[in-house]
Amino acid sequence: MEVITRHPELADSICGYFEKYKRIPLKLARKINEYICGAELYHSVYGALLRACLGRFATGEAATLGKFCADRLIRPRRGSIPAQPNYKESMIAWGLATKTLSFAEYDNLIVKERDWWVKKCAIRQLNEALFGPASYADLINRLLRAKEGEVSRIAASRLLQDRIKLVTPYGDVEGAAKRTLKAAGVIKSVGQPGSRINEILAYILDRIRTTYDWKKFFGKNHRHAELIMIFLKKNRETNIDAFLVQLDSYCDFLIAEIYKRLKPAKIYPKYGHALKDATLGSALPNMMAVLLKLHNLRLQSTTAHPRGLRSGKPNRRLKHRDFYNIRPDLAKAFDEFERTIAP
Repeated sequence: MEVITRHPELADSICGYFEKYKRIPLKLARKINEYICGAELYHSVYGALLRACLGRFATGEAATLGKFCADRLIRPRRGSIPAQPNYKESMIAWGLATKTLSFAEYDNLIVKERDWWVKKCAIRQLNEALFGPASYADLINRLLRAKEGEVSRIAASRLLQDRIKLVTPYGDVEGAAKRTLKAAGVIKSVGQPGSRINEILAYILDRIRTTYDWKKFFGKNHRHAELIMIFLKKNRETNIDAFLVQLDSYCDFLIAEIYKRLKPAKIYPKYGHALKDATLGSALPNMMAVLLKLHNLRLQSTTAHPRGLRSGKPNRRLKHRDFYNIRPDLAKAFDEFERTIAP
């Protein structure tokens, strides 16, 4: 513990040593408790320690640490920073293992959790005996409908393993979970897969996931629009310049569909001209304004053009700050679109 205090970068190696204990000695357990419950410094170190010690403390020390974890999750001290993923999931595990989290508290943590990895790990320590068969079955059925594929697949495996009854109708069960249940013979048909556009829009724009019917809106062009969205998600995580250029292309595709609805007798012009159209601007003022800003960013991108079309000067690589500056307005623009344009 003295080494961890001075050299936190060695925590993983030391935790590997702790994991060899069947029961961690009382003196060491108290030192670990003192370290974790003290001044909060390195979340990754606390996460590694908690995982390494889970199930290896005597009852008294385990109860102390379990209460600390529950309080840190549910009633954090004022000024505490949000717990990093591995720290958070290990605290949830301790809260469950020591029964210091109630079902309502655990359920609330799972429902509100936005990190799919934390949500997936938080299910590891869950079992029927903790909160009773009825609560367990209810939660597993709700997790089958989680938008995160990894989480829903784990819920499907738990449903099969523990012989839990599937709540019907099951049309809203996540696609990956449906395929698992079909392979096991629990359901007969997976059905037509839903659109991923709402899910990806919620992710990239940091907005609430809606139920807008993109399949109906795009019609035969939906598959192409969805593929653009899938590549958008990938580029959002790896290449922000390409992401912004491709987001502008998606919006071009979207505006073309809107244009056909609002001006059915007219031929769709160039995208830049469509963004300045008075009819579209009157119907969707917020959307047209922010999409024009996005389009102007594209014109500055070296991915789209090697040099400025008017200035002739070399273009630049777009940065994350370019996206963060317009993201709130983009989220409002899609809210406005969904309120105004019927699927």
